[in-house]
Amino acid sequence: MPSPVTLFIVEGEARDLRFARWMQKHFLKASNELKVVCLPAEQNIYMLYQKLAADDFETDVVEVLRESVPYAAECLEGVPRDAVDQVYLFFDYDPQQDYVSCEDADAMVAELITAFDNENESGKLYISYPMVEALYDYRAGQCQSHSGCFVNAKDIPSYKRISSEGNANADRHLEFVQWNDLISTFALRCKCLLDMDTLSFDLYREHVTVATLYQEERRLLREEGKVFVLSAFPEFLLDYFGPKFFNTRARARNPKFDECPRRSAT
Repeated sequence: MPSPVTLFIVEGEARDLRFARWMQKHFLKASNELKVVCLPAEQNIYMLYQKLAADDFETDVVEVLRESVPYAAECLEGVPRDAVDQVYLFFDYDPQQDYVSCEDADAMVAELITAFDNENESGKLYISYPMVEALYDYRAGQCQSHSGCFVNAKDIPSYKRISSEGNANADRHLEFVQWNDLISTFALRCKCLLDMDTLSFDLYREHVTVATLYQEERRLLREEGKVFVLSAFPEFLLDYFGPKFFNTRARARNPKFDECPRRSAT
């Protein structure tokens, strides 16, 4: 029997693929029991939606990418579909793209979250807000990101620049210590975003899901014209490894900030 394969599907070939491989290196090292394959979709979430929706989501996403994306086919060489045990997809929200209207984009993402809700079946979708650079947009021990908690809609196209300016994390290979910091910060930021009084694994698991984060991000964009910076990768890790991992990595339990537009220090 071949080793079971865990598949990470990311949006692009450059930074997205590099981040996924760093995560694999630090947390999911290949072994006789597990093989991890990272591959690019080479399209945004809205383009992928239209490709899958054309067949009423009946076509397997792995085979769609194998057939339509040469680099993905190269990554999947020698990997039969029945050897793939788990599929995870990591995409950007990026509502300012020009591919579809904002209204259509909202409906597409909501449908994809429903369609991709099980890693052992069609796959499990995780979303970065506004885009993959949110991974290094953090400040250790604080609930604020480096660029600020929010990104205004008009500034989303410039987020890559905004998130990297003066940010030492943007220029480094994220090592294990940085991953621990960003995971802890992610959990703390979820507490702030969802206005949770306390932070435990049980409460996190009850309140923090792909769907609830999307609903709140969608509300913020519609009502306040901004998104809250969150990365998909730490969300995946906290889901994948469970309570012991959460209690070890989500060390910061109370908000710490220099300035906060939503809450006052307590």
